[in-house]
Amino acid sequence: MHFVERIATKIERFGEQFTLNGAACRGIFRTADLGTLRTYLNDIEMMGVVHPALLLVTKPDVVINAYDTVTRDGRDHTVHKTVLQHIGDTPVARIAIMS
Repeated sequence: MHFVERIATKIERFGEQFTLNGAACRGIFRTADLGTLRTYLNDIEMMGVVHPALLLVTKPDVVINAYDTVTRDGRDHTVHKTVLQHIGDTPVARIAIMS
């Protein structure tokens, strides 16, 4: 599917390297605003987020679970929740909310 290939290419080209539980991966980071957090988290989950929260977009085959540790630029971040994004029935990206 074209979307999967295009997103994977963008992540490889523009993403940055990070460490996930000791393994090297690539992804695109951004600061998660309140609207984005509300899209993925309920009120109880929101209370556990330390601000500023980060949003990470990776390829769909990267296995990230809640409470995993992501190391970026020498800082450790804890994953609160992950979501697999689909277009139709095809997974195209994995999103992780971290703080």
